[in-house]
Amino acid sequence: MKTGFSEEPDAEKGNVSLQRQPETSAVQPAPGYWSVLRNRNFALLFWGQLISTAGTQMQIIAVSWQVYELTHSAVVLGAIGLLQAIPRLLFSLLGGVFADRFDRRKLLLLIEVMMALLSAVLAVTTAFKVINISIVYAVVLISAFVSAFEFPARQAMIPTLVPRSQIASAVSLSMVVMQLTVVIGSAAGGYVLGQLGVVATYWIDVFSYAVVIGSLLLLVVPAVERKLQEQSSIAALRDGLRYLWQQPIILGVLTIDFFATFLGSPKALYPVYANDILHVGAQGLGVLVAATSIGAIVLTPFTGLIQSIRRQGLGVFLAVLVWGLCIILFGMLPGPLWLSVLFLAGAGAADMVSMILRGLIVQLTTPDEYRGRINAVNAMFVIGGPMLGQFESGMVAGLATPQISVVSGGIGCMLATVLVAVFVPSLLKIKAK
Repeated sequence: MKTGFSEEPDAEKGNVSLQRQPETSAVQPAPGYWSVLRNRNFALLFWGQLISTAGTQMQIIAVSWQVYELTHSAVVLGAIGLLQAIPRLLFSLLGGVFADRFDRRKLLLLIEVMMALLSAVLAVTTAFKVINISIVYAVVLISAFVSAFEFPARQAMIPTLVPRSQIASAVSLSMVVMQLTVVIGSAAGGYVLGQLGVVATYWIDVFSYAVVIGSLLLLVVPAVERKLQEQSSIAALRDGLRYLWQQPIILGVLTIDFFATFLGSPKALYPVYANDILHVGAQGLGVLVAATSIGAIVLTPFTGLIQSIRRQGLGVFLAVLVWGLCIILFGMLPGPLWLSVLFLAGAGAADMVSMILRGLIVQLTTPDEYRGRINAVNAMFVIGGPMLGQFESGMVAGLATPQISVVSGGIGCMLATVLVAVFVPSLLKIKAK
């Protein structure tokens, strides 16, 4: 059983096309791209997640700034990414099984409560001046473990909250909210950090979790048949991986994104750039972190147009190449601040195109009973990649210089993208109809 797109040979051109299956829902899409927010349950998740994730971005700014103030080490900053990546890589598949086996709303509620408590630990230990690198690393590690269960559950729940005819809009808006929260959270985080300090920033994050917990309590999720109840966790993992292995196009786009963010993500070095290279302080750090998302948000009015791109695989390929080029320019020409922001914004715009097209391919080709596990693999690639990339960029910066780390990463990103296209040639030929 397959849903969303089906692969069919194009008799005239010899290409592979991704064709939408006939709609099974009688519900017709409401006019207007933003009409998906008329769905009460999706709107609750959307706005709650926007506020919560914005708070999380503020926490990220505070953690990175606090760690750099404590150590002044790019390697120590990069290690944060490694600590975040390990649990996500090890436990995301298990998180996918949980998302397909258990009630996703209740699972998310438990996760958000735990994340709020962890942010409170950072706030309290900082307020009492007992914070140290060990405490920060412990909180980061536990948070990453909990988050490994959050992403698959949330992503798998989205298609169940809207009619099938509006899944594309829901997926695209979810991508938009991810970028919007980085802009809001990073800018607000830099301002609050500079004006009120680290402790206030952490407490605001705790409050943001209270908001999303409230939205989840009000959420009504339609009942979904849990076919995994009859399978063991190991059997469910094997079944999910077997299904994924039969989808080379999904594997291809996820692999491209993984190497793009692993090799071409300079996020761990933003505190170094803000403090030592651009000399713009904590508020400048917030601007740098928000820059890629600013570029993505600029494309928000065009998300409907991006959705309509037929050569979706080619679109992902070209978008990631542009990402790599912008990262190279950011590394080669560090400053003034507006120029660095311009290059990072260009990278963010390219990433937005890639995310929307990739999200459509993944969500619309995956049956509901596999969504948790496939989104778990997606999380391993698209979240684990940037986190491992922070470690990689920090290590290279420690061995060489921050600029060499950024430029070499951008070059490696572009080369890896070309190699994936060579080994999965069908990726560039797929079409959506």
